Amino acid sequence: MTSPGSKIPPAVRAEDLALLARRFYVDGPWLMRKMMHFRIHICPFERLIPHVKPGSSVLDVGCGAGLFLALLTGTVQHVAGTGFDTSEPAIQTALRMVEHVRKLGLPAELGFLRLDAAEQWPSGQFDVVSVIDVMHHVPPAYQDRVPGLAARSLKPGGLLLYKDMADQPFLPAAMNRLHDLVCAQQWIHYAPIDAVEEWARQSGLELTYSEATSRLWYRHELRIFRKPEG
Repeated sequence: MTSPGSKIPPAVRAEDLALLARRFYVDGPWLMRKMMHFRIHICPFERLIPHVKPGSSVLDVGCGAGLFLALLTGTVQHVAGTGFDTSEPAIQTALRMVEHVRKLGLPAELGFLRLDAAEQWPSGQFDVVSVIDVMHHVPPAYQDRVPGLAARSLKPGGLLLYKDMADQPFLPAAMNRLHDLVCAQQWIHYAPIDAVEEWARQSGLELTYSEATSRLWYRHELRIFRKPEG
């Protein structure tokens, strides 16, 4: 186990990320904080973080309470992150997290905005755009636009980190649907992963990494896309 405040080595471990989440989220609504602590045991963040290089600028789409950017701050040197989400309570929790991280003496070049994914995204281009467990919350009529918006937000050579819940097999997909009915009070709409890959290709992105993995009763699809140079 890494010592508090130290950098996790490249082989990131889920248990170390869980420790960081507990240390970073100590202020704000109790339920929101506990969701951040527990989400480490659902989402395989340790499979995403190694794709982010030191010194990267990161745009986190649908960032929630900023957990992914928080974990990057504790594991990857000199990351500058911008996150946006439609939930005002989540954004306020993210801002409290940043204050606490700074109190711990860690650099936290993080900013958070309350925006809907259908609104204009923050300006500028980034080394990394992350879309983690967002697509199934996006209305189906809008889902095909997300990869194109991500591509426009990427610098040449930049990476799109895409992770979403799998629509198959039936049981894991149904369990996640129940999860979102209870936690988000929303009937979700899965985007088939082959459709996401095609939308990304049409947006000029190249698929460089593909993985499917399970955690508890949840099934995850991970894809890394690269924006070509020039």
